Amino acid sequence: MTNFDSLSRRFVLLLAGATLALSACSGSGGETPSTGGADGKYTIADDYILGDANAPVTLVEYASVACPGCAYWHQNVYPEIKSKYVDTGKVKYVFRPFPASNIEIATAGHKLALCGDRDKFFKNVKIQFDRQAQIFEMGQRGQLRQAYVSLAKASGLSEDEFISCMSDPEVTARYDTFTQMGMDQGVTGTPSFFVNGKKVAKNDLESLEAVILPLLGETVPAETTED
Repeated sequence: MTNFDSLSRRFVLLLAGATLALSACSGSGGETPSTGGADGKYTIADDYILGDANAPVTLVEYASVACPGCAYWHQNVYPEIKSKYVDTGKVKYVFRPFPASNIEIATAGHKLALCGDRDKFFKNVKIQFDRQAQIFEMGQRGQLRQAYVSLAKASGLSEDEFISCMSDPEVTARYDTFTQMGMDQGVTGTPSFFVNGKKVAKNDLESLEAVILPLLGETVPAETTED
């Protein structure tokens, strides 16, 4: 099992040593993850799942909240995937956190999302993607405490609860489980996608549809065929 405890401890020390004022954080997105869609084949009980539990297709994404490519995908590709396939009951979407890019920031952000109420998970992840550039800028100015305590409040956590969360062994174990699952599946970067267990080479809409549509019994447009 990959161990990120040392990274978490350094981040806790960084947070505890800062003395900055807090600011409010707001964001949209009230998606509620399901726990009933775990099938033991493509998903596990602890997964964060959106969509019909009985959907014929399962799309698993390994992503890092500190990955600019992941932020781009969630802002520009995910909305169409969700509206066309998840909201219509055709695809069950699963988000699994994976440490990539700035591992220390990714670990803090993912643990924050895991610590909050389950029904706020996707909202929290969305806020982190939307505010990613700002979080990086605040980090460069030594203001990570301000950034993350604000995000914690958006997840219903107090400052003390967030600090405790960073070193919570149960949260660490859950995070390590997701990470190990990704490593076992050959994930080396983010975002990485698996459709019914098959890794998709590219992450654009056309490449994902080239794998999803045949599983739905639908025709793949000529220009959508995956390389």
